[in-house]
Amino acid sequence: MATDKPTTTTGTQLYGILPEVYRTRDSVEFGGEGDLARFLDTCGELLDRIRATMDQRLADSFPDNPPSGLSCQPWLIPYFAQLLDVRLVSPDEEGRRDEVANAVAWRQRKGTLTAIEQIAEAVGQMEVEIQEGWRRSAVTPRIGMPQLPAGALGEDPRFDDFQDHPLWAARHPDLPAATTDFRYPARAMEVVVAAGEFPANPAAKLTTFAGRPVWWRQVNPHGAPCFPGSFDDVSRRTVDLRTPDWRQGHIHPKRVILSAPPPLGFFEPGRFPVHTGDMLLDEDQEHLLEDLIIDGTLKVTAGTVKLKRCAVRVLEVTVPAGTMEEPAVDARECLFDKLAVPGLARFEYCTVLGLCECGRLQASDSLFAGTLDLKPGMLKNPHCIRFSRIPPGTAAAALLTHRNTTERPVFYAFEFDEVGETVRRTAKFGEPGCAVFHPATPEAVHFGAEDGGEMGVHHGWRYSLLMAAVLDKLKEFLPVGMEAVIVPDLRLHRKPFPPCSM
Repeated sequence: MATDKPTTTTGTQLYGILPEVYRTRDSVEFGGEGDLARFLDTCGELLDRIRATMDQRLADSFPDNPPSGLSCQPWLIPYFAQLLDVRLVSPDEEGRRDEVANAVAWRQRKGTLTAIEQIAEAVGQMEVEIQEGWRRSAVTPRIGMPQLPAGALGEDPRFDDFQDHPLWAARHPDLPAATTDFRYPARAMEVVVAAGEFPANPAAKLTTFAGRPVWWRQVNPHGAPCFPGSFDDVSRRTVDLRTPDWRQGHIHPKRVILSAPPPLGFFEPGRFPVHTGDMLLDEDQEHLLEDLIIDGTLKVTAGTVKLKRCAVRVLEVTVPAGTMEEPAVDARECLFDKLAVPGLARFEYCTVLGLCECGRLQASDSLFAGTLDLKPGMLKNPHCIRFSRIPPGTAAAALLTHRNTTERPVFYAFEFDEVGETVRRTAKFGEPGCAVFHPATPEAVHFGAEDGGEMGVHHGWRYSLLMAAVLDKLKEFLPVGMEAVIVPDLRLHRKPFPPCSM
């Protein structure tokens, strides 16, 4: 057999179909020089490029998100959108592909809950549970109004058999009762489903909780809500005429409520590898760290450090300040709890939660939530902060600023299990949800970056723009007068109550 073989795909195929005698004569083992193999490899390189071009041309005919293989080039998506009269709103490339690929299907299902849920999950890249406002509005029951069978609503058929019994009649699932029945808890409950099968209960829904799809159903719809305001709160209430936002104006016949789990951000389990403990960089060179969480102190005693998509609890640079022309720290899309840099620090799309000490600072589209301590600058080497959030009263000699804000950001409060009880508080460094903006965050911070996105470490994940894009897109697919509102729901991060038998 030949020892010198082609390296290209097509060259290998051509070489493989040659008669064995030619491959043997061409091999070094039998006195050959591998000229035939190199010739076929040269032909294979050209043929591989032609094949790749043809494959890409085929992929360019389909603007969807294929599960594997090539996809169409991004610059073609606006042309497909123009062809199908689609208004692209998603800031994410994958979302724009879904907008074009599902345009016809969404128009056919315009105004339905299925279309609304698909749009929210495709455009916003988020899991949502939908409630119709008219189902939550308290109304006066009409005497003699026929009711749907309880079995069709996923409940026990005995509700229909005992209509003359007051206790059973009051709990009928189709009864528009506004008075809460405190004898029973209303909540989501997991449904037992065999692997690969669908539940027999028609009221069962499939939702992703904490990254795991779970079948569940609503139990005791007239009971007392275990978690008021969450996705499994179906109690009827007085119509809320206030302007809808994340906390009010939900209960109204003209509203569609989209419950969505708050993003977990940098510390979502499994997103990035975690280095526990301190890390020392003591070589005189440029150190590059990417896609890493350092749950400790990063000490730089020599050289410079370049960070990209990193989270560092404490950053300490102990090398002499030296020149202020070249950055000792160059960070992009990074999260720090606190840091101290005696020289030049350059930040873009970064968030510092605590104390930030810098000899010279160049920051753009960043967020300083704690104290900002800047050493006196010089006219030759001034501090420069633009499109960022800085603490009130920040001042230093030779400080250049442009379109910054001092409005305070609002971070999500998450639920944590501490000492046998559940506590709701703002996530700290290292905990899921840390530094993720709540909808109550002022717009100057939410959309204050130079490109209109959010300031800080999660700029690249476009959380704020995705939520705004969903609401904008739904305006085209909701009935006239209907309005959608996105409500953050922490319960979607926790599994429903243990399985039931129905």
